[in-house]
Order: sequence, then structure tokens, then C-alpha cells
Amino acid sequence: MSAVLNTNTASLWAAKNLLGAQNRLAASVERLSSGLRINRARDDAAGLGVANSLTAQINGANQGMRNLNDAISMVQTAEGAIAAASEMGQRILMLATQGANGTLGTTERQAIIDEMEELLSSINSISARTKFSGNSLLNVATNASATGVAFSAQISNEAADKIDLLNPAFFNIGTGANSQATALNTAVSTLAGAITTANFQSVQTAANAFVVNLGTQRALLGAYQNQMDYTLANITELSSNLSSARSRVIDTDYASETAALTRGQILQQAATAMLAQANQMPNVILTLLK
Repeated sequence: MSAVLNTNTASLWAAKNLLGAQNRLAASVERLSSGLRINRARDDAAGLGVANSLTAQINGANQGMRNLNDAISMVQTAEGAIAAASEMGQRILMLATQGANGTLGTTERQAIIDEMEELLSSINSISARTKFSGNSLLNVATNASATGVAFSAQISNEAADKIDLLNPAFFNIGTGANSQATALNTAVSTLAGAITTANFQSVQTAANAFVVNLGTQRALLGAYQNQMDYTLANITELSSNLSSARSRVIDTDYASETAALTRGQILQQAATAMLAQANQMPNVILTLLK
């Protein structure tokens, strides 16, 4: 190497290496302090893209789990109301069977009819008050399309990934028109107008049908709940697996990065020492000028 004064090549190379060592050391410190291997796109552009995609899936799955839990709670609310109405229907059936017995007098039969009417009023109240987040759960007319969607549970960030809850699970159980209790309400009204054994038997038939229909409705709600329970388990596992995959892409490997930090610290110290030595090298030229 020529002995020159204006350009200290050794110093330039030492400064370059010192800058590189400092940059690598700063990157290690950033990764160790943030816990992330990728803090900006330049760290790993492809890895950042993969991590962002995984994050979107994870966020969608996590929200899907919350949605499913809400939907399960909603279905349980509807089923609880139907269970109460079913017990009342069973009571009406028992009363109708009692009233059909010809040994009872008019006064006893009227008392039975009074209780039936009160039970029907309670069933109607149950249907009206059963709501979830302001949504009425039991107000779908029984003549509505059986394939119509009453509610839908969104499972992930994919629009098509959902569970549709169909109309038959949310039929109106009240005493209005096109409800599960329409025939029963009509039979009790007819009985109140004409207290006969035949009319008590008509109430028996209607009450039987009412109880069976509510059982079918509860079974459908139970099937939806099981479906959502299994789906929730799957989505929970999916979220865990996706989180593990994202961690392998974006999180800092502390064992590896602390080794890199130590190496960077040593290189920085060595480069600093060599830069100091390189800056002293032009002093050799002074000996030639003496």
C-alpha cells in the first residue's frame, strides 16, 4: 500500500466495517427489546407478508370464536324458553285429559279451562319476552320458508364461512296466528264456549301436537348447538396453530439473537479499535519528513 496522506484507505474500510457492526448491533437490540424478528419490511419483506396474512386469519378466527359463543348463548336462550313452554303444554294436556273425564261437574271443568287460558297467556308472554341483544328469538311464523335463514353465525374473515340457523328453530311458540300454539289456542277457545267432553278431547289432540312440535324445535336448536360446539373447538385449534406458525415467522429467537448481539458487540469494539489504529497510520509519513 502506498504511503499517502490525503486518502486514508484503511480508515475508510475500518469506518465502513464499524458502521456495519453498529447497524447489526442496533438490529439485534431492536429485536431483543421488541420480541419481534421482523420490525419493518426491510427485515424480511416476504416474511412480513406471510405474517400479515396469518394475522388476518388469526384475528378472523378469534372473532369467530366470540361470535360462536354468542350464537351458542342465543340458542340456549331460545331453547330454555321453549322448554318452559313445553312444560306448560304438558300441563294443558294433563288438564285436558282430566277434563275429558265425564265424572267432573261444570264448576270443576270451568276451573280447568281457566287454568288452561292462563297457561296459554304465559306461553304467549314467554314468546314475546325471549330476546337476545334486542332480537326476538321466537317470532318466525310457522308458514315461513323452512329453508329461510333466521340468524347466521360468522365463523371467520371469509364471508362464506358461517353457520346458518334456519327458521324452524325459531318458530313463534305464542298464541298468535301462524304459531306453534295456534291450534291449541283455537281448541281452548272452542272449549270455553262449549264445555263438552268432545271439546276437551280436541284440546288433548292440539296439546299433544303442540308438545311434539316444540320437541322438534328444541331438537333442532340442540343440533345447532352441537354443530357450533364442534366448530368452536375446531376454530380454537386453528387459531392456536396459526398463532404458532406466525410466531415462527415473526418472533425473535432469543437464543440465536443474543448470540448475534454478543458477536455484534465484539465486532463493534474491534472495529472501533481498528479505526483508531487506522487514523494513526498517516503519522508514519511524518517520520519521512524529518
